[in-house]
Amino acid sequence: MGVKVREKPKGSGVWWIFIDHRGRRKSKKIGENEKVAKKIAEKIEAKITLGDFDLRPDESPAKTYKEYAQLWFETYIRPLRKPSTTERYGDILERHVYPALGNMPINTIRRGDVRDLLLRLHKNGLSRSTVSLIRNVISGPMGFAVDEEVIEANPASGISKRLNLDKNKKIIVEPMTRSESALFLDVCQSYFPEYYPLFMCAFRTGMRLGEVLALSWGDIDWNSRFILVKRSYRRGIVDRTKTGKGRRVDMSDHLFDVLRKLLVERKREGLKEGRVELVEPVFCRNGKRMEQNHIRRVFKRVLRKAGMREMRVHDIRHTFASLLLSNGESPVYVKEQLGHSSIQMTVDTYGHLIPGSNRKAVNQLDTPQPSAPYTHPPKTKKA
Repeated sequence: MGVKVREKPKGSGVWWIFIDHRGRRKSKKIGENEKVAKKIAEKIEAKITLGDFDLRPDESPAKTYKEYAQLWFETYIRPLRKPSTTERYGDILERHVYPALGNMPINTIRRGDVRDLLLRLHKNGLSRSTVSLIRNVISGPMGFAVDEEVIEANPASGISKRLNLDKNKKIIVEPMTRSESALFLDVCQSYFPEYYPLFMCAFRTGMRLGEVLALSWGDIDWNSRFILVKRSYRRGIVDRTKTGKGRRVDMSDHLFDVLRKLLVERKREGLKEGRVELVEPVFCRNGKRMEQNHIRRVFKRVLRKAGMREMRVHDIRHTFASLLLSNGESPVYVKEQLGHSSIQMTVDTYGHLIPGSNRKAVNQLDTPQPSAPYTHPPKTKKA
């Protein structure tokens, strides 16, 4: 209850008055003069004390959800999130949210509206994880409106838990077998030799496609035989990795030889073209990094040429992890190579691929154990 003067956003020099009177709230932008804002606030306080102040609701309609969503998107998402995230959020708003909520005044949207929309999307075939992401996108502009004191509560808050949208999010992993991965690389080397080093790097390191495409020659340590992964590339933009952290991945002997040979070829090409400096991207065409969609198309062509089943490029990463774990490597080592944020993520994704412990250990429980060679003397009371 009462009148408050606040600077919003903090440090901007712009002062607002916030009024809370008889269950109604209103905010008013005053300007850059704090003294003027305080004087106006004092006059309003005096009127409230005398009972001569009536805070009537604005006759003009509130902004629509779409208007707030666009403001939220341009303020918080576009400048602060990765381009891939920005693109996905924008697509969700246009395809799923605006048709249902876009034209509604934001102060008229209720929890039931959000709930019914999410249930309808799930019924139409969207997965729980996708619907949960849509809820997060819906919630963003609502939270923005709460901060602006346009609405008192976020109607999208807690919906995911009530609808159990966060459950059953287990990732289905369908990696290649050892023979399938060998066949893929053989066919690639024979019919698509230009892309063989790239796919060999993916199969032997488990790096994400964007991380492979972002590699520069300076990221390779030839003496210690490891690759420093610290960037990702997509649609002309080199950005940080998915987790925002760098990591070191080991190079196998064969991958070391393949990349060494590629380096020699790059230097030879540069000398023919009269260039002294080396082209920086490791995997490139005409000196430019290759795009992810182009590599996906090449991946599909190799699969068809090899007569293999339909798969995704990301399944190469799953293949790398599954082959290491089936060989008995530690999940901790696999977690470090993949760059997972936690060991729990590695175990949740690949736990079914980890070999069971030695069966001899449990069989020993069935074997009668010899009696103890030494028995403790009975306890005696102290004098």
